[in-house]
Amino acid sequence: MKRPSLPSLLSRPGRGVLPAFLLLLALALAMCTPPAAAIGLSGAKYTGTIAPGGTDVHQMTISIGSTENPTDVSIEVKGFGQTPTGVYSPLDASQDTGPYSARSFITLDRTSLHLDPGTSQTVTATIQVPQNVGQGGRYALIAVHALPGKGQAFSTGIDIPIFVTIAGTTPTETGSILSVDTGDVTVGQPIKVTTSFRNTGNYHYYNALDWVTVKDSGGKTLANVSTAPLAYAIIPGNTIQFVIAPDLGGLQPGSYTVVSRVLIAGGPLLDQKTITFDVKQPYLPPVTESSLTVTPNSAGTLTSPDGRFSVSFPQGSVLSDVTVTLKPFAKENLRPAPAGDALGTTCFEITGLAGLLNKDATLRVTYSTDDLAAAGQDPSRLRLAYWDTTQNGWQVLATQLDTQHTTLTASTNHLSVWAVMVTSGGGSPSGTKTPLPVIVDLVALVIAIGGLSYLGRRRG
Repeated sequence: MKRPSLPSLLSRPGRGVLPAFLLLLALALAMCTPPAAAIGLSGAKYTGTIAPGGTDVHQMTISIGSTENPTDVSIEVKGFGQTPTGVYSPLDASQDTGPYSARSFITLDRTSLHLDPGTSQTVTATIQVPQNVGQGGRYALIAVHALPGKGQAFSTGIDIPIFVTIAGTTPTETGSILSVDTGDVTVGQPIKVTTSFRNTGNYHYYNALDWVTVKDSGGKTLANVSTAPLAYAIIPGNTIQFVIAPDLGGLQPGSYTVVSRVLIAGGPLLDQKTITFDVKQPYLPPVTESSLTVTPNSAGTLTSPDGRFSVSFPQGSVLSDVTVTLKPFAKENLRPAPAGDALGTTCFEITGLAGLLNKDATLRVTYSTDDLAAAGQDPSRLRLAYWDTTQNGWQVLATQLDTQHTTLTASTNHLSVWAVMVTSGGGSPSGTKTPLPVIVDLVALVIAIGGLSYLGRRRG
């Protein structure tokens, strides 16, 4: 039985009230929730050289557009932190304890202001460097935030980086790799090399990158790849992470070596570290992205290059030409499994069609040894499931199991995010969980039959 879509359910006779109600509710919410003010700013960065005992000023002009709501703004001096990806992040005074902070050097001529639509105001930051400041650079962030106020539902903000170079001193650009990790090697998921790196010098630097080389036990190079140069400066004392997924293809059980080198693009090597990792069972990489144009007048099959995944579309499955794409999907981005079930390790995404197929396609997936391990070595617990965005939940399908070829097969009219699901008990793999819309329809049918029976008895 094909599961009806939510739009088809809502458009059926006797259900016209619900869409109208939802539309009115959405309009009401839109009227009650104006967007946050968009803050305009000049003087969005300071880079200057100041001698010990010297002073400099930095002016920032803050504005909002003529169509914005009146806005209250706060301005605060913060420490200069960074997220693992390098993004600048303000630190409170209790967190800003490093020797390269300029937070205590900076005073503002005002810490709050009010902006009417189409107006601007200027804030002046005075930077006073102590006489015994030391060498290298000093750093802070000035956080500019719109506060919830009249007509405001949310706040927005901008962090202004302050880079102070101490005149007459020698900057040192050094760094240290704290760790290199490949995580768990999982069939069907990328092997990600994560390098944690710390700026151990006294000065910031841009364009740092991580160069990763992977070799097998015989010394053969399997991958030699780098990240893009980091767009953010790495601030002294801060730690960031470089993450890269080398294209390793299939790996046989054995020991492998990873060499991670962090350097400045076009500049010196900052540090390098070597680790080994073990592959305990044959490893297969994520599905390779591939596409197929499906036409109304002919059948077609989209098959991954390695043959592990296929989607067969019958003639008439689409009403016009559609390009369908099979692509990898990160397991860590999957929504949690239904209560009592568990996610396997195989997952992927099929895109290209906004709605439903006109006729069911046949999906075939080769399950992995990791999927089987998640099922306690009981393949009858494995099912194919897709994430239903209309129901905001997983739909676990009736699934045919072929243990000889280690495949799972199901029929579907959905293109979505898919996963191998481990059900709570064994038994026939053809079992399925009835989707909620079908349950609703069955209940409605029972009520309707009961109502007709009651009317028939009254007329009799």
